[in-house]
Amino acid sequence: MGFEFDDAAAARLAACAAQAALALRGSAWPRRSAAEAALRDFDGGYARLFETARTVESEDRVRLARALDDLADQVRIAQHQASRERRRRSELAAWRRRVADRQHALVGVGAVWEPVLDASAAVFDPEPTDPPIRPTPVTATFRARHRRRTGGQSTGRSSADPDRLRQFAAAAQAQDGVTEQDLVRVRNAWAGFRDRCGWVPVDAPPLPGGFGAYLDENAEDARWAARVADAFEAAGGGSIAEVALDVAGASTLSPAAQRLLDPSLTPAQVAAAWKELGLTAEDIAVLPLRTQVQVANLDGVPAVARDAASRRVLAVAIRDPERMYRLFGLASTYGAVSLEEFTAQVRALAQGLQRADKIAADLPAPTVTVAQLVGFGVANGAPVAAVVLGDLDTAENVTVNVPGATTTLDSTRQKAIAAAGLLDSAAKVESSASYAVVSWFGYRAPALPEVPAQGRAAAGGAELASFLDGIHDSRGGAPRRLTVLGHSYGSTTAAEALAQTRHRVDTFVTYGSVGFTDATKPEHLNVDRVYATEGQADHTAIKGRIGRTDPRDLPDVEVFSSEAADGLEAVTGHDMYPETAGQVGYLSPGSTARHTISQIIATGGRG
Repeated sequence: MGFEFDDAAAARLAACAAQAALALRGSAWPRRSAAEAALRDFDGGYARLFETARTVESEDRVRLARALDDLADQVRIAQHQASRERRRRSELAAWRRRVADRQHALVGVGAVWEPVLDASAAVFDPEPTDPPIRPTPVTATFRARHRRRTGGQSTGRSSADPDRLRQFAAAAQAQDGVTEQDLVRVRNAWAGFRDRCGWVPVDAPPLPGGFGAYLDENAEDARWAARVADAFEAAGGGSIAEVALDVAGASTLSPAAQRLLDPSLTPAQVAAAWKELGLTAEDIAVLPLRTQVQVANLDGVPAVARDAASRRVLAVAIRDPERMYRLFGLASTYGAVSLEEFTAQVRALAQGLQRADKIAADLPAPTVTVAQLVGFGVANGAPVAAVVLGDLDTAENVTVNVPGATTTLDSTRQKAIAAAGLLDSAAKVESSASYAVVSWFGYRAPALPEVPAQGRAAAGGAELASFLDGIHDSRGGAPRRLTVLGHSYGSTTAAEALAQTRHRVDTFVTYGSVGFTDATKPEHLNVDRVYATEGQADHTAIKGRIGRTDPRDLPDVEVFSSEAADGLEAVTGHDMYPETAGQVGYLSPGSTARHTISQIIATGGRG
């Protein structure tokens, strides 16, 4: 009987489940406060529907937190049982080796001594008799309850303050956005547990599905509140017949479309649902704006469709930043960027995308001459996105570059130029391949005081893992080569992601890294080869590594130089791509670091 049990995968699942439970309990008061505010001036049957839905959500949240704690406890029990079973197997194997040694010894002393030796062994070295440990099945489960949102045959009337309903919707969406990151981490950890801990049976429907259904009900509550608010505003105040609200408040999405937007789906399931719907990039234009936002940020949807959705959302944000700021829930998110900062970053993203479009026209064949905006949304109160040079759906060689601390969408133009240089250099090494280079701004990078903490890396790692798996799943298979680059804190974030991906990555390159946690070793990462470099003039990376390990000091990490050699320049600081005269960054033209990284991207090695 096989024994498949990875302690690291089990520990990650237990930790993620416990952390998600704690976060759910912490969200109780803000959600209740937002709902109670919405109920002011809300009267009639629809107010009762809203109150009932609030009660169900509160009760389900408590049940879900308990289920997550129960899952964590069951996984810890499995870890203890696995440890006992390993010890039992080790002791039995050791005894069998001793028996074999004694049998071998009989050849030298003669058969006459066999009864004596057998009797002695039976007394002083008996066979271990502990029975095999039968692992306790994991049975933690949770089912979210459906919430009624129509009045049925009611002939009454309801009234409400539309602004209060919109404030509730925005606050709920912002809170659920944070909770969804916990779901992504639990879902990734669950997948890793199932893949690597086959010794433990699972007897119940997976809890992540119920977690996702809970968030789906929450999302529909928020959408329902927003649609009802629109109906009250259109009516100009006063009361509205509840039968009319039933029509205005109903979702127009088909069950298949709702399935696509289920937050519990893995990228592979999203890819299958997208294919089942038969949607194309051209169909994006007819979807409601809220749905376009969701499609833009769905890992597993083809890049061409995400690009169409993301560009439409960005166009609205440029025309009416305040509207998109509210739609993203930033107005009700604690610690979110201001409207002014959001507007500035949106404009910078648009300008950077325009530059990427111009760069794309001159990309070397056979790379497809396009740029793509693959996602435009928010994370932890800040706008995020991903900009691609080349066609992410078809490129044979894909590179995802993760920037470090203080990075915002303000640097989109700079990162697009850096990506173009990498792509061009790699194409000169291996000219027959097509390329796509992704500048991934998919997490809220930390401010400098936050660098010693791991929170931004943990949140961003969950999102990056989903993005990387989505590349594979949306294409129906892996590109010929997939490389992840991590600069500074981006390497810390990427390491978190590569401990969670379901699909293997070919190469991971860190440059100017602020380090890995003690729990992160190359063997824990779902990647074939790990490289690292750091310039002698980079005096910033070491400051950010307080409490973390330099990847160059880890076994199995291949280290390469960023110093001057063979006509190439040394880096002069910590930056990825400085635009100040005389400064050389890791990805600057003519730098040793970019030369080597381009070789790794093109061939998987250093030439």
